[in-house]
Amino acid sequence: MKKKGLLISLILICFNLYAQDSRDIDYIRTHARLAVEEMHLYKIPASITLSQGILETGGGQSRLAEKANNHFGIKCKSPKEWSGPTISHTDDAPNECFRVYGSVQESYRDHSKFLAERPYYKDLFKLDMLDYIAWAHGLKKAGYATNPKYAGILISRIEKYNLDKFDRIHPEEVDKVLENLYGKSNIIALSGMTETTKEVIKATIPEPLATVATVTIEQPIKKIEIEKRAKNPMMRIKRHSVGVDYVIAYEGETLASLSKLYDFSIKDLAKYNELPTSGKLTPGQLVFFGKKKNKGSDEKYTVQQGDTMYLIAQKMGMKVDKLYSLNKLKAGDQPKVGTVLHLRSRKR
Repeated sequence: MKKKGLLISLILICFNLYAQDSRDIDYIRTHARLAVEEMHLYKIPASITLSQGILETGGGQSRLAEKANNHFGIKCKSPKEWSGPTISHTDDAPNECFRVYGSVQESYRDHSKFLAERPYYKDLFKLDMLDYIAWAHGLKKAGYATNPKYAGILISRIEKYNLDKFDRIHPEEVDKVLENLYGKSNIIALSGMTETTKEVIKATIPEPLATVATVTIEQPIKKIEIEKRAKNPMMRIKRHSVGVDYVIAYEGETLASLSKLYDFSIKDLAKYNELPTSGKLTPGQLVFFGKKKNKGSDEKYTVQQGDTMYLIAQKMGMKVDKLYSLNKLKAGDQPKVGTVLHLRSRKR
């Protein structure tokens, strides 16, 4: 009887391990593309994001994930940091306050911003993006979790499921890598991207990642679509390669409507984008949520049909007067199509 009981116990243990592995792999299939997209925007290794998601949600099964779309255990912090909906959940202490998101995509974006915008995580971004071991220990050292084994758990998940493969690819390659690692599946991967056209801009990501990254620029859309997407406005926010967040202006949008949608001072928004508060937006232009830079995101730019110096400066994340100065042009001058503009060094 004892041998039979031991055998049954072993079978149950094996079954539970298999079930957990299946849940974890399904989680990876569902969220890998989203993690890779965030990696290219915020320079956080996709392997780290995925392993944190697996751990914090138990492979997508946690109460916070199911009821709050909270995949990273991010707490409310102060009212200044989080004014959205909340949920009580027992973690390190009873009935702690956790953030509630409208979608999984919002949770992933908030996780990226949580790490990228807090000073106590700044040392992470000095690390090699391909060194997941250093990132795991860096997260623990910075205080992301109280579990003393947190770094080791993340590393074991990454190595068990070969998650580091996702640190070396672009979003469009995710499906192929998933199939190579885990076989074919009918699971549809989540993505934070909307209907887009692609424009290639130089990115600040290390080798052996590609030397250029795809930054998505959304096409102008009708006002009715703006109302639909306003339900999930956080997913419109992108990270420019110069390190500033931005959105793409839709048809009919104004500085006033964007300042209200994203809880920004219209005065600040106008200042960041070098416009008067009543200034008009061109559908498809970039609208920044922070100060632009003195230099562009690339070395040079070839003027296209419909370009103006202002729109070029917005596209490249740089100040308009600096663009004029680097190219020895007078304020108000507009270059001809085909002109090559200097973005980082003064034209000789």
